[in-house]
Amino acid sequence: LFIGFQSYAQDTMSDDQFGVSNRQNEIRLDVFDAAFFSALDVSYERVDDSAIGYGASLFVNLRDSDDGYYEKFAFTPFFRFYFFNKEDYGAKGLFLEVFTKIASGEDYDNIFDGSDEEVDYFDAAIGVGIGQKWVNRRGFSLEISLGGGRNIGLDDNSPDFTFRGGISLGYRF
Repeated sequence: LFIGFQSYAQDTMSDDQFGVSNRQNEIRLDVFDAAFFSALDVSYERVDDSAIGYGASLFVNLRDSDDGYYEKFAFTPFFRFYFFNKEDYGAKGLFLEVFTKIASGEDYDNIFDGSDEEVDYFDAAIGVGIGQKWVNRRGFSLEISLGGGRNIGLDDNSPDFTFRGGISLGYRF
């Protein structure tokens, strides 16, 4: 009778061989806004653990608002909760976001009614969003998000609602 022995070796190579789990800062560019609206939307996110991230976005519209995008400038602090993480380096996957947006632009109604009168506004909004983020082992990220909020009415010329979302590429460092 032969008794067979089989041995197994443990893989000592970690899935995190590039140190992504130690990287807590991420910067992103919304490529959708850059390509289709000639707008610059840059975000910074700080990752404190695998389920929480917070940061801010800065949006600058490089075109005239007659082209259909009424916001000229926006600063948006946000806080994110990540769900269903299966990776040690976390802060990726499905997320829910709460945000505040401070924005200025042209009156939404005047852009689409054909009026030549420019009426600027300044307002703040509170909103929620949902999205998905993928981060590879080298720290590059892809994010798709969609959300909206309600302006609080600091200015009578501001729109009632605001939008937040896009397709972003980034790097975690």
